[in-house]
Amino acid sequence: MGATNCQLVCSALECLQERRRSCGHELSGLLAIVVVSFGSCTLAADEIYPVEILVSTTSDWTDVIFSGGTLIVHSYEILEGRNVPGLTVYALSAVAVGKQGYDTTQVVIRLQAYLANLMSSWMRITINKGHIGETTVSLRTVESAGSDLLATYTHKGVADASDPANARTYSLRTSEITSRVAPQILEVPAETSLGGQKVLAFYYPWYGIPEGPSGRWVHWNPYRSHRDSAHTPLAGYYDSQDPETVRRHIHEAKEAGIDGFIASWWGNGTFEDRALQVLLEVASEESFLVTVYYEDANSPAQIVSDVNYIISRYGSNLAFLTVEGLPVIFFYGRVTEKFSLTEWENVFAELDRQGRRIFAIADGLRNEFLSVFQGIHTYNPVSLPLDLVAEQYKAGSLLARLQGALFAATVVPGYDEAYKHASNLFVDRAGGDTYHAFWDIARASKPQWILVTSFNEWHEGSEIEPSVEFGTTYLILTAEEAVAWRSGASTDASPADRDGDGVPDSEDYCPDFPGRKETNGC
Repeated sequence: MGATNCQLVCSALECLQERRRSCGHELSGLLAIVVVSFGSCTLAADEIYPVEILVSTTSDWTDVIFSGGTLIVHSYEILEGRNVPGLTVYALSAVAVGKQGYDTTQVVIRLQAYLANLMSSWMRITINKGHIGETTVSLRTVESAGSDLLATYTHKGVADASDPANARTYSLRTSEITSRVAPQILEVPAETSLGGQKVLAFYYPWYGIPEGPSGRWVHWNPYRSHRDSAHTPLAGYYDSQDPETVRRHIHEAKEAGIDGFIASWWGNGTFEDRALQVLLEVASEESFLVTVYYEDANSPAQIVSDVNYIISRYGSNLAFLTVEGLPVIFFYGRVTEKFSLTEWENVFAELDRQGRRIFAIADGLRNEFLSVFQGIHTYNPVSLPLDLVAEQYKAGSLLARLQGALFAATVVPGYDEAYKHASNLFVDRAGGDTYHAFWDIARASKPQWILVTSFNEWHEGSEIEPSVEFGTTYLILTAEEAVAWRSGASTDASPADRDGDGVPDSEDYCPDFPGRKETNGC
């Protein structure tokens, strides 16, 4: 083309700012979008500093939060208190330890971790805890001949009785880390990296109408508002087993820069299984990728049987998504959390024994998953504050790259549960700004893949498929954002205060217009 990738994007930041241009091409309509799959421009590699962290607590709960840098917990070991009733441990971008109320049994955890993104002079370590007992956090270097103490902090009793977090914050000079710990270098993902650079969208092939091939209403409820969807499809209510509907969806997705669908799958012979066959047939004709989102199972044996069925029936289709020659299957949190890591390890060992090896991606940003699965993602992060999502994505991305695994960052335009009795969660789309904020965070985490939740989950109001309410807006925005990501353009993952309510976007996870601080957008 006679120009560098960065030049061809004209720059991608201009594309983002204009919001209606794509590298000099006016957007007179959706079909006028020019989407080019750019390789990444050269971005700085990441420096990560290995450290050992020891957390000792006699409180009934404690959280340890790092700011001024990114914490990545590679693994952890419970040295004391493993059998404490109700013990829970979370460790990735922060550390959280929970016990039963008023339990003062000592728990000691040793974490093998890394610190990254050390861009300021100070790192802050905040210890939140219950009002009883104490928590001590120690950081040490990691050396073959032994380790040296970098810092240690102890939070005793109550710092502020009016503060439910009961927080104390301590400061550590960044130079104490960078001058005493040798960094490791992680290259930035590119088109040639594991899995390449792909944009995939979660897809729901579970809709039926009486006039379609299904011959009946499925998931559209004719007796409820909007047929039980949060918004109204611009093309009308449709049938997922209709090849022309599927072809339209694929054309729309491709024009939006989407490489493939992750199709919700509920078992052999189900409505979604029959629709998957149609989807794959059309996708193979359209040079589009498809994989499945494995939703649920009753036993590990069922998973083995189901995966055998999926691979034997669909795995040879050229449209089925693969990584390094292995068919990709995403596993939803409902099923990943149902079985232990040992059970999952046995599932994959049995599949390997049967010659059905797969590339498995788990729903859940947990370091433990990467001991069994080949990749991690999260389906829907809208219930979390944006600053927490940003830290989890950065940590998940760095950890996956460190272990030679795949990290996929999820972006969401908004959320509006049609089943109002099921959830009160509502995240305003804010004229597209919610979607932009998630894309900013996703790009800043340097993922291999970006996932869109969703193409057509109409029940939860997360769809980007054209609607009566939003037209083709979210397909257009997806195309622009995908171009910016593929260009390697850097972004600020913490935009300011776009709704002007005095609450930073990093804390305002459902901005409203005009903003009102007293409601925080909710």
